[in-house]
Amino acid sequence: MTVLSTFHVTAFVQTSFTSSHRSALCKLSAMKQPVGPLARLKKASDPDDYNRVVEEKMKKTGMSREEAEADYNAFLENPPFYYALEKKEEYYKSLGYKDIFEGMIGEAEKEGKGDEMRERLNKFRLQSKIKAAAVLVVAILGLFYIQTIYNADPEHFLKGGLPDYSRR
Repeated sequence: MTVLSTFHVTAFVQTSFTSSHRSALCKLSAMKQPVGPLARLKKASDPDDYNRVVEEKMKKTGMSREEAEADYNAFLENPPFYYALEKKEEYYKSLGYKDIFEGMIGEAEKEGKGDEMRERLNKFRLQSKIKAAAVLVVAILGLFYIQTIYNADPEHFLKGGLPDYSRR
């Protein structure tokens, strides 16, 4: 087994929840999703490892084969970090919360740390907005720069091919 697949299996198994949360998650993950190209490639290139991981997931969580395959395919299609976030959001929705943020606040309030969690989430949202604005500013400035290059010499703008230095 390669290092990459060892990492994937370890991360896949670590993102599993406790037995009390499995039934709700199994129902949510059992929704039929189309199999993506990465999952198809993994299944075709190394079917033994794919089946081993699916069977291990079935044994640990009590899922059916179809549910375990759908869960593993979702894991393969999403990087482990996003897969874990998706599972957390499913978990909080199964508890009746609207989304992951509301769930995190609600669970923190049970521990008496609701204000601290709200502050952390507000800081996270602010940082995300700043990053998004920075990306947009860089993209717009890049387009303006390209426009100035075009305006300088519109006839020769992006003609394609390599420059011909043989005439010199």
